Amino acid sequence: MNRPMNILELKSCKINRALAYTVGLIYPLYKEKKLGNTQYILGCVNHNNGKVTQSELANHYKSVIQLINKYMNKNKPIVRPNKTSNYTISPKDGFTVLIEKNNVDTDECLAILTEKVKDIKMSSEDIKREFVKGCFDGRSSWDTTAHYLSVDVDRNYDRQDLIIAIIESLNIKLNKNRREKNHPKNDQLRIKIDSLGYFMANIGLYSVCRKNIVENAMQKLYGRNNIVENAMQKL
Repeated sequence: MNRPMNILELKSCKINRALAYTVGLIYPLYKEKKLGNTQYILGCVNHNNGKVTQSELANHYKSVIQLINKYMNKNKPIVRPNKTSNYTISPKDGFTVLIEKNNVDTDECLAILTEKVKDIKMSSEDIKREFVKGCFDGRSSWDTTAHYLSVDVDRNYDRQDLIIAIIESLNIKLNKNRREKNHPKNDQLRIKIDSLGYFMANIGLYSVCRKNIVENAMQKLYGRNNIVENAMQKL
């Protein structure tokens, strides 16, 4: 495994679309894992087993690789499958963007990431869109009852508020599901149904699987023409 960008290199890296997307994958629900002798920060793309085709996954993987190679030079994250014969990053189908943690403690890693998200908040809409895309591209799920596109987030309200501010600055309406402090399930941020058409038209997803799930669900609810009209009304 080639050495990826480490967290201190990320700290000094100028904001670009690939970095914004990578931070979007990582920041909502922070995860670490040791592979071999190295501790990594994980930006996971996870799907329940059997819910994503190999073609869908390959297309998503290709899009992420192309994004990283286009905007980042020698210091860049690496992307690896979740499961091989040599290691398991996640038991779920998918792949993971890896940032090397080195000997930096977790609190400092989160502080570095938070400063990057603050930089993203002050950046162009293109940068903010890539961050938001990353937030929902890796672990989001479709709520078939409430008709939300939801993503789990850590129970840290300052970090949640930062993510919310960026999403809402792009005219996306959110439902915030903040559970009791000791609740076993994660908090969630949910894109409301009346913002989904606009989200898909103006931000979108690299994940072909999640894109298809959302678009098929919206077509059943509203029909394709109404989806387009809903998105255009918000432009």
